Amino acid sequence: MTEPEELYRVVFAGNLTGDFPLDKTKLRFGKVFRLAPNKVERIFNGHEITLKTNMPETKAMDFAVKLAEVGCETYIELVPDEEAKGPNFKEQRKKIRRISYRRAPRPGAIVPDRRILASRRKADLISLEQNGDFPGNSVGPEDS
Repeated sequence: MTEPEELYRVVFAGNLTGDFPLDKTKLRFGKVFRLAPNKVERIFNGHEITLKTNMPETKAMDFAVKLAEVGCETYIELVPDEEAKGPNFKEQRKKIRRISYRRAPRPGAIVPDRRILASRRKADLISLEQNGDFPGNSVGPEDS
């Protein structure tokens, strides 16, 4: 049996690499990650913020390098197993609410699968052979 892969998180503490000034770094961060300026300000508040979590080491390092290129100093740390899937895990999604407000499809919207039905074209050809005319044809042959 394979051993479970170790997971890491990328943490940003608000420190800069020194390659760019603060305003230029914020601008580059917002452009790279497509964030509004108010969200970028929340990230650069000086507190430690976990930007990504539960990533394999290679992806975490790639993400940290990308942030370093922008001008942000980050570090990666190992996520403890009990924290990744611990007993205190709190589900953030509201599954019950989504299900309770979902409507059933309208009765007229349910269309039978045409692949199951016999081909109409085949039935028309059989009717043509038997009756000499297509069903529902209101125009008859010209009588002279």
